[in-house]
Amino acid sequence: MALSVLFVCTGNSCRSAMAEGMLRQMIPEDRREDIDVCSAGTANLDGMPATDHAIAVTRDHGADIAAHRSRGLTRLSMEQADIILVMTEIHHEFVNDLDPAAADRTFLLSGFADGSDVDVPDPIGGPVEEYKAVFDMLDGYLRSSLPKLLELAGKT
Repeated sequence: MALSVLFVCTGNSCRSAMAEGMLRQMIPEDRREDIDVCSAGTANLDGMPATDHAIAVTRDHGADIAAHRSRGLTRLSMEQADIILVMTEIHHEFVNDLDPAAADRTFLLSGFADGSDVDVPDPIGGPVEEYKAVFDMLDGYLRSSLPKLLELAGKT
């Protein structure tokens, strides 16, 4: 059974959508069956595409999120996730309030990656440079997280 990783941000059109596409691309081809990646947003907006800048920046680095459509965070999506990686402490609090049982598998992305407590800023409405900066943050955190996720996937 695959390890289920759920990324959470606010609208699910920038940060978590980018992280989902980026992690899918980073997983070695021979391990792609081992990790299931999805994302959701706390604003509960369903069906919105990823922003144009998010699509362009991830595409420039080989990840295609053009078909992404936002989905709202639900208790069911949280129950189905083995690991929940949130972008900010506010998202962490939201997840814990929605389902306190998810607390032991919910982590701030930076904390899961390197033990820090850095929020990934929301680039929505900003220039492409802000999206590039967020991409770089996500890239670093995901590269640090991937070995841990692959190890956890080997135990499921």
